[in-house]
Amino acid sequence: MQVRLSRRKLLGLGLGLAGLPRGQAPLEPQAVFPLGVASGDPSPDGVVLWTRVAPEAFQPGEPIAVEACESADFLEPQGGLIETGFGPESDYTVRADLDGQLEPGRGYFYRFIYRGVASPIGRTRTLPPPGTMPERLRLGLVTCQEFGSGYYGALAHLAREDLDAILHLGDFIYEYSGDPRYRRERFAGRAFSLPSGSYLAVNLADYRALYRTYRSDPFLQQALAAHPWVFLWDDHEFANDTYWDPATDAPGAPDHPFKNQPERLRKLRLEANQAWSEYVPARVVYDPTASEPHRQISQYRKLAFGDLLELFVTDTRSYRSPHPCGEGGFGQRQFATCSAQTRPTQTMLGAEQYRWLRENLTRSSAKWRGLASAVMFSPLRSGDLTLNTDGWDGYAAERQALLQAWARAGVDNLVVLSGDLHSALAAQVSLTFQPGEPWLGAEFMAPSLTSPGPAETLRRLAFWPGNALLEQANPHLHFFDGDINGYAILEATPEAITYELYWVDKTQNHPGAPKRLARRLRYRPGKGLEALR
Repeated sequence: MQVRLSRRKLLGLGLGLAGLPRGQAPLEPQAVFPLGVASGDPSPDGVVLWTRVAPEAFQPGEPIAVEACESADFLEPQGGLIETGFGPESDYTVRADLDGQLEPGRGYFYRFIYRGVASPIGRTRTLPPPGTMPERLRLGLVTCQEFGSGYYGALAHLAREDLDAILHLGDFIYEYSGDPRYRRERFAGRAFSLPSGSYLAVNLADYRALYRTYRSDPFLQQALAAHPWVFLWDDHEFANDTYWDPATDAPGAPDHPFKNQPERLRKLRLEANQAWSEYVPARVVYDPTASEPHRQISQYRKLAFGDLLELFVTDTRSYRSPHPCGEGGFGQRQFATCSAQTRPTQTMLGAEQYRWLRENLTRSSAKWRGLASAVMFSPLRSGDLTLNTDGWDGYAAERQALLQAWARAGVDNLVVLSGDLHSALAAQVSLTFQPGEPWLGAEFMAPSLTSPGPAETLRRLAFWPGNALLEQANPHLHFFDGDINGYAILEATPEAITYELYWVDKTQNHPGAPKRLARRLRYRPGKGLEALR
């Protein structure tokens, strides 16, 4: 249960909860809050705050308080809650929604207090007031941060950036362990095992352990505490290349040991969703009593950054049809071409989410209309061969229907933000993605933080065609880079969208890991994409 605090109660919060029994040694913040703090889904008058109390420090019935203040001294807190309903049933995680308690367009410091111990201080920011036009908006873009594939020096850099928020485009965790019994440890200190002893997550305890492991990284903690985040999921928060199978009314997971057991997969999806809702600060619809995944959680939503950017956050995994060319591995799920790709019944979003996106984005009056898609929106081909059937290429009729609706509405300010492909790119978005067509907007892909890109993977097989060949085969691409790890920053002004791509050395486990600006591009309606120095 959450109890909203009055300003008077907040002013006395430190005194009210600071006492410890006589003779008891004071607890250290790291002992109480070992995973730090985070904030997510800001609104004009609030934000969702998150922490986890160490089980060793937990005392049943002991309340935890959270307070937010415009100054780091917390002398005059502006908002707060007391949470009493947390414990082992939520894996000791706490989510506090301050919606309605804060002021628009303001920066805030926040902290939790438990048993007289204050957590590390986080920083967050509310959205601009509705009806206003901010001069500038800066969003960090990250995705695909497999724990065993590198270090998080990029996140230490991102924590120091001047940003309004960070958009995580999916694969915050990967469902497999770093157990050396199953895989070679390529980066020292990144090995770990799952409670089940399995290679892949097979129950709630495994998913919770994955989030705890990832969140134990100090650079991830720094970035989570430094800015508000907006999260969407991709496949690895549950299982690789997942989809919804209408034949079994259950998720499909072609690489999971439960793949032919729909009842176990349905239960496992519920458990993966529960762990996500416990460890991710997001303002989503969640029903812990539901026995069907689609009724348990609804993740798609929108955020308005004043009148400058309206961001539509989509779910491209929970409702999608099976892969059109089969589930038999890369030759069917990735590199494949078949007539089923253009079947009108092939859906990426499901009927309800499709209508929501088409209608709301069409009606948006924002200067920029943002579409956050975990998977690549634009085509990627080599001749007649589709190279990314797991992306929107496998659901081409639905993509075309969206583009036609937006073209009829005269949209030229669409900004698609995507991930998943472990690559970076910028692309022209138009009705058929052919040169010379009117632009509806541009797509910008965030590079993977650590996960191996196609160049790294395919070089092991002595088959990497190179970035230039892919650009040549796809003239709508302004550039393609399949050999980069790092992050991107998107800056929006009323005049233009600017995309900055940063390479960061994932082999270096320190906050000053080598970094360089790899690309800087600008998109303006009527002028397209142009490279900047």
